[in-house]
Amino acid sequence: KTEPSSFPFWCKYDYDGTSVANTVTEMVFDTLESKYPDISHFGMFHIRRGDAIEECDTTLRKISSYLSCSLDRIEIYGNISIMLSTDEHDPCYRSAIQGMIEVLGFHFVDLDAVVAEVVTDYAALVPNGSRLVNNMFIYKVEANMEWHERIGFRMNQRRSQSCNSCDELHSSWQFQKKPIVSEPRHNWTIDFTHVNETYMICANRLSAEGV
Repeated sequence: KTEPSSFPFWCKYDYDGTSVANTVTEMVFDTLESKYPDISHFGMFHIRRGDAIEECDTTLRKISSYLSCSLDRIEIYGNISIMLSTDEHDPCYRSAIQGMIEVLGFHFVDLDAVVAEVVTDYAALVPNGSRLVNNMFIYKVEANMEWHERIGFRMNQRRSQSCNSCDELHSSWQFQKKPIVSEPRHNWTIDFTHVNETYMICANRLSAEGV
């Protein structure tokens, strides 16, 4: 029998990578729902940086505008959690996204961190599990999650075909069948000047620390 190491990379984490990814996907949802029982809808927010940065404007200013418009009034559908998935490693950028989501009154989850933790825990329980702990497998799990029935909605800022200036979620097909459970609140806004200042303070601190 051929050893997994002789297969293409995507097979290296298991003989049946899809089956294992499906199992871990369900574990991630179980973890989220157990940890945050008051959340009505979990939404995925995927920001692609890296090789797509020239195709889609994902600067903090653009994301600020996108979030303010896209999330407007979706609180009428209950408690909302926005789960960030991104290939951006800059902690200051990631922190700025979290801050913008929270200042708009929504719960934030670093999905990459949650999935990585679940994968690591699962890997410790199965033979040769260490091969699962890699970015490719984490990406596969997150890709499984995007259109899973337990995801309430999804937002994307990645390539030119998925780079809208606003998605107006409250009136979109994604919320068409969801019941309205509360009144809209007064508009909460993002102060981009504060976002930018906070980002620069973070970046300067990391630079001074040699990070």
